Amino acid sequence: MSDSKSQYSSGSAGQKALAQLDASLKKKLDNASARAARFHTNWQPVNLNDFVDRFAPGSTAQRSGSKIIFQTDGSNIQVICDVAAGSCRLKDTTIHSRRCYLDINGNVLGNKTLPGGKQIGRPIEEYNAMTHFRILKRE
Repeated sequence: MSDSKSQYSSGSAGQKALAQLDASLKKKLDNASARAARFHTNWQPVNLNDFVDRFAPGSTAQRSGSKIIFQTDGSNIQVICDVAAGSCRLKDTTIHSRRCYLDINGNVLGNKTLPGGKQIGRPIEEYNAMTHFRILKRE
């Protein structure tokens, strides 16, 4: 088992330090932090080490703007961690639409079925709550 949490933490500290010199990165981090403050109570908590071992085993952290990405070579699944928000998401890179993120089990979220049997698309707030995961702090 790799220590993805340490890679995330050191990458996060590096990005936050870099943001002191880069106004656009600082703005991205500030916006992400504000979003997290509003919505983090809706996000399921995950242990980052277990999560990365499950969906991107053997990967190493790659920094990209305000994100830290874990992806196994040859895989279409990415674990994308938000530096400022303290959250992560699963992305399927083969899906070319806005709704390319997966639920906590790695499944594509389809329509939801109403009590009467009718199917409708998920509202964006529900979709985001089901595809964002709060990274637990170390004990």
